[in-house]
Amino acid sequence: MSYDKTISLSLQKEMEKRNLPIESEIKKAMETLKVSRMLARSAIMKKRGYATAILFYWLILLPFLMKRITSLWSDAVIARKINAQKDTYYRFLNNERFNWRTFIISLAIRIISINGKTPLKDAVLIIDDTIEKKTGEHMELVSYHFDHASKRSVLGYQCVQLGYHNGRSFFPLDYAFSVSQNRPNRYIRTIGKRTQGYKRRKEAEKKKTDLAIDMVSRAYAQGIDASFVLFDSWYGHDSVISNIMNIGYGVICRLKKGRVNYTYQGKPYTLKQLWQNKAKKMTRSIHGFPYKGVCLKVLLPKSGEVSLLFVSDGKKEWHAFLCTDTEYDPSQILSLYARRWAIEVFFKDGKQLLYMGKEQSETFDAAIAAYGLVVVRYLILVYILNKYHNCTSCGPLFKELVKTHCELLMMNIIWSSIKEVLILSSGLFLTEIDSDRFLSFLDIVEDAILMQEQKISAKL
Repeated sequence: MSYDKTISLSLQKEMEKRNLPIESEIKKAMETLKVSRMLARSAIMKKRGYATAILFYWLILLPFLMKRITSLWSDAVIARKINAQKDTYYRFLNNERFNWRTFIISLAIRIISINGKTPLKDAVLIIDDTIEKKTGEHMELVSYHFDHASKRSVLGYQCVQLGYHNGRSFFPLDYAFSVSQNRPNRYIRTIGKRTQGYKRRKEAEKKKTDLAIDMVSRAYAQGIDASFVLFDSWYGHDSVISNIMNIGYGVICRLKKGRVNYTYQGKPYTLKQLWQNKAKKMTRSIHGFPYKGVCLKVLLPKSGEVSLLFVSDGKKEWHAFLCTDTEYDPSQILSLYARRWAIEVFFKDGKQLLYMGKEQSETFDAAIAAYGLVVVRYLILVYILNKYHNCTSCGPLFKELVKTHCELLMMNIIWSSIKEVLILSSGLFLTEIDSDRFLSFLDIVEDAILMQEQKISAKL
């Protein structure tokens, strides 16, 4: 059977141009939040090639597609949507000029503001750190850190995180990496001293406590309102507490049972001495908690007068907490400190769901960028949860989004296969059907698929 070869070739080119989008709540969220504009303001942009926002979108999408970064150039379906090679993605991740800190705090503030004003008494900042474990000894600035969970030193990056909690949701705001002197290599990439990458490398040499104070100071400068900064005993030092108070926030933290002296009624006591000689006999039931406790007003050399809360389970175990507002009672202090758990949930979700620590690039810039992508994914999940007034954790939403994106990707795979068959067999029936009518038929099919995509997204 003869057919018009010219028409067949032009039809093939037209069909190859058609590319069904993977519409989702994530894409809608990024458009609503004007992420591309914030990327440009944070110097996260490229002069040529694929648009930064497109590369950024596909990097954000990886965990929701259950794909690794190699899939972006090796997976046939994804490659049809964005035909970028691996060097394009790695150049993006390794760019030392991108200001991830500015971008993330801008995005977080935008999402926080959308959720409405939070009463000052309900707003808190939370500080904690985690270790991104690594296996590559040649990675830049990778070092050994003591892991309290496994009780041994592990290779990786120490990540100090600052977040905001409004009484319902946790919003990661800022992060910094801390490296130890125990490093398997001394390689440091040579870059310009005015770049963000150089500043990050210099910052990584600081102590965790100094990094935490710097982040709290930046949050205050950005206008983040909060009543207290919460942290565990690792950061519970007089110097840290006084610095945070000078910035403009109060502090609620847990304390180590060490040798630090607290002045009570004119005499110095360690925490153990205060408990045994004073607090133990004064404990009373705490309203709303299955514990007994008592608050004592004490003096610290730098922080001044603070309140110490001693809490006991009624047996041998006891713990001490500090609150810089001496008017707070035990129930209020414990209720606020309990919110610190939100940052632990963020670390857990980041590692188990959002690919925290999964990148294997040898540059420090890529490690900073990859952690930033984890923070952005989490912020987008929080935004979607709040959009639908859902107060559950991010885990169930993540699983639903994974299911959604896998279904959308599968529809695209099937339709791409059908189009390929149609292209190869088009010459058999183009003598009976003109190309315009055939393209109209394709439009009808693709519209039906897009409607199905909207139904899948609507389930969220």
